[in-house]
Amino acid sequence: MGFEIARRMGLEGACLAIIDIDEAALSNALQTLSADGIDVKSYHLDVTNPEEVAKTFALLIEHFSGKLDILVNNAGIADFGSVDNTESAAWDKVIAVNLTGTYLCSKSAIPAMKKAGGTIINFGSVAGLVGIPNMAAYCASKAAVIGLTKQMAVDYISQGIRVNCICPGMIADTDMGRQILGTDLSDEASKKRLSKYPIGRFGTPEEIASAVLFLASDEAGFVCGSAFTVDGGMTAL
Repeated sequence: MGFEIARRMGLEGACLAIIDIDEAALSNALQTLSADGIDVKSYHLDVTNPEEVAKTFALLIEHFSGKLDILVNNAGIADFGSVDNTESAAWDKVIAVNLTGTYLCSKSAIPAMKKAGGTIINFGSVAGLVGIPNMAAYCASKAAVIGLTKQMAVDYISQGIRVNCICPGMIADTDMGRQILGTDLSDEASKKRLSKYPIGRFGTPEEIASAVLFLASDEAGFVCGSAFTVDGGMTAL
């Protein structure tokens, strides 16, 4: 999803800074986006490391002459387990990436945004709105991101910074989607999963990118503090 969001933003004329902990994926994204004529710079980063986040954002903001208009916080991982069988280390890692990473990147971006306004788009999930079996840490982290989004929205809207979050349903063609779907590939499990989506299918990275593009645009000027579900009707059931 991150790559498709970056690609769509770049094709709309954005100057991009892309960030990833996976150096190989980062290099491939940089080459592909550059080949499409997109102005892009890449930064290797662990979003759970406060010092690295502060240093990296200082560098990228300097590269863009002190200006930062849009931040998309979509670094995320999943883990499987209920509360009684989730190890503390696994719990801490999911919270660190999904929630603390969102906090740290936002903390480093907001001072630049205060100068001329901007928009922050966090990534929640339908798992932050409804219970998903066997995903205690993930559900907790995404519910917290939704709460943080609403809190940030009311803190910063008076300074011209809109904060919203996207809550995707199942996006099959992603590493996380394949990880979740791969836990059980039986026909019965597939039918059960699809039955939760009134639209009759899972989503695509392109559809999530379109939602991000809307929230980042002037057309979403009155949208602030929303948990914007893009889920094929899953949370409407």
